[in-house]
Amino acid sequence: MTSEGATAEAFAVADNRITAVGTTKLIKTFIGPSTRVIDAGGRLALPGFNDAHVHFMAIGNSFSSIDLRDVKSSSEMTARIARYARFLPKGRWILGGHFNNVNWELPDRQAIDAITPDNPVFLYRSGATTAFANSLAFNRANLKDNAADVDRIAAGEPTGIVRATALKKIVAAVPTNQISNWPEVAETATNYAASLGVTSVQDMHSDDSREIYRELQRQGKLKTRVYDCLPLRDWKKLRDSRLAVTKDEMVTDGCLKSFSDGDEESKPALAREIMAADKAGLQIMIHAIGSLANKIVLDIFEQATKTNGHRDRRFRVEHAHNVAESDLLRFKQLKVIASMQPFLFEGSDGSRYGTLLKQNAAVAFGSDASMVDLNPLFGIHAAVTSDEPISVYDAVRAYTVGSAYAEFKEK
Repeated sequence: MTSEGATAEAFAVADNRITAVGTTKLIKTFIGPSTRVIDAGGRLALPGFNDAHVHFMAIGNSFSSIDLRDVKSSSEMTARIARYARFLPKGRWILGGHFNNVNWELPDRQAIDAITPDNPVFLYRSGATTAFANSLAFNRANLKDNAADVDRIAAGEPTGIVRATALKKIVAAVPTNQISNWPEVAETATNYAASLGVTSVQDMHSDDSREIYRELQRQGKLKTRVYDCLPLRDWKKLRDSRLAVTKDEMVTDGCLKSFSDGDEESKPALAREIMAADKAGLQIMIHAIGSLANKIVLDIFEQATKTNGHRDRRFRVEHAHNVAESDLLRFKQLKVIASMQPFLFEGSDGSRYGTLLKQNAAVAFGSDASMVDLNPLFGIHAAVTSDEPISVYDAVRAYTVGSAYAEFKEK
């Protein structure tokens, strides 16, 4: 990642740190009797992606209910359920459904049991008078296979379809906190992020989730480094409660998020909060879409820098979309990071990645998931094919080095 087109054949890792990069011949000199060697077969290895703008709990909660309304076959239903089971923690229910199998046969219960050994499944049919449940859901509800209102095939085996009393028994067994069980929701999110090669996220979730993430880390379940941001209005709370951080910490804080909607009347109040939080040494990131919103934020950032003195503060504009031509150069001049989401704005002409990069402004890429999918390849494709296209190298760099810089982690 030192210059466009520069590639290496191999690298060495020790104590979770890359210690050498170079030719295969060079890296082989680091191999000892206990070294684990991975041959990628000539394929490309990249740094883990760092998504600079996510709503991590919302990503996890997107797996709290499965939508099967458009499913058209037994195999498609099975595949959808298997995908959810791949990311959900053991014991978490797979709920939702609303499938309509008028023209196709449901998978049998044994087939679903095989792909969901650790997750109860309870899925409504369209109309919600009947539902499909796997064996684990039956067990959780203390529902016998031969109970009333359980459909069975000729051999007596249950199909998984329940109705009336049997359906109500399973409903009663479903946790009432399915969407607010934050440890399970967070674990789902980190499982999904890991599957996409996203190893770091910067969480714009409006709640303070630091202790939830730290508990997952203590349990060995957190697969993603998390930079957890609080609302700007909570700057005093953050100042007084910042977590002790070491260089290898998985959960860090220090960032504050707020919004500018381009309203001049709200500018003084926003400026007061930014001034105070900045003086406390905290990082501030403001959502801005539209020329006036971006100008207001840049004006306040400039004022804060003059008032509170120079330091490595790394102000950020989240989205930085539809910036006025006259304000683009100010990102570089004021050392403000443009935190952008190419896939979110795919097809729009307001994303000026190329201009900002040519001006040597700091650019960080993210997704704004769960508004769109977390997959960074979608964002890279959108940036490379935009009205102001950039190279694959620059897009990857913005999704790795650029995002790391945006959270003080470039080293």
